[in-house]
Amino acid sequence: MATALTTAFGFEINVSDQPRIAEIQFVGFPGAHGVTSMHLGTRGRPFKITGKLATTGNGFDAALANLKTWIAELELLTYSPAADYTYHGQTFSNLQFIKLDIIADGSGRQYHFTSANVFCNFVMHGHILI
Repeated sequence: MATALTTAFGFEINVSDQPRIAEIQFVGFPGAHGVTSMHLGTRGRPFKITGKLATTGNGFDAALANLKTWIAELELLTYSPAADYTYHGQTFSNLQFIKLDIIADGSGRQYHFTSANVFCNFVMHGHILI
C-alpha cells in the first residue's frame, strides 16, 4: 500500500521527477581510432520534493523543538528501504530517499519564526529505482 507524501511532508510541497537516466559505458581500444559504447539499461529516475515545514508550539523553543523532531523523522526516511508513495493521484513506485537538505536564506538562517509558527525550507532528494 502506498503512503501519501503529504502524510510525511505536509501540504506545502512541490514534487518533481525527471526522465530515466541511461547508463552507457564508453570504451576505447589501443590502436583503434574512436570509441565504442555499450548501453547498460536505465538506472532509475531522480526525484525531488521541495517545500516548507512549519510547526507550532507553546512559544518559540517548543515550536523549534517540534520542527527538529519532524526533521529527524524525515531524516529516518533516508535509512528506510524503497517504498511506494502517492501525490495528487500519481503513484511513485520504489522511491528511495537519499538526502534531506534544510535550506538557509541569504543571511544564513535556516529556521524562521512568525508569531504563529517556526518554519524552514527543505529539499528531499530521492531516486525512483525502476
